[in-house]
Amino acid sequence: MTDNIKIAVDAMGGENSPEKIIKGIKISLETNKNNFFYIYGKKNILEGIISKYPTLDGYYEIINANDVIADNESPLVAAKRGKESSMWKAIESQKERKTDISLSAGNTGALLVISRLILNSIEGINKPALAALWPNQKNASLVLDLGANIECNEKNLVDFACMGSALSKSLFNMDLPKVAL
Repeated sequence: MTDNIKIAVDAMGGENSPEKIIKGIKISLETNKNNFFYIYGKKNILEGIISKYPTLDGYYEIINANDVIADNESPLVAAKRGKESSMWKAIESQKERKTDISLSAGNTGALLVISRLILNSIEGINKPALAALWPNQKNASLVLDLGANIECNEKNLVDFACMGSALSKSLFNMDLPKVAL
């Protein structure tokens, strides 16, 4: 049997949350029962929504976090005041090795700043990059940075290429991914 992947989820971030987050967890579990979700957010609200989805029983734990980082909040302000937020606590659980990954549909700038404050970077990499799978004619392409960094030098671009190549190898089981800058 495979070990469960422990996923921290900021349930309060983004539009139509937390309802859409809980629906996303339900959809995920329909195809993969090897995930366990630590759901961070306002416990009283989350319990009411999750009660509508009995198929989630046994696959989650709610961790109360009363503070929420707003979508329009400055990333720096969010980082300064957000230590009790669902986003901060979800990311912090990864540093504490309680979870394997953390997810948020909330404020992307705040997510990057808080992640950088809490988590260590890969040695030699000084800028994070957002990654996304973009559909193409054959399958999907992996695209890195997505405009997350306003200024990038040559080393940053090479770092992004290396990180993208490593992620492609992992996701698509390929030996030599094609890289374009």
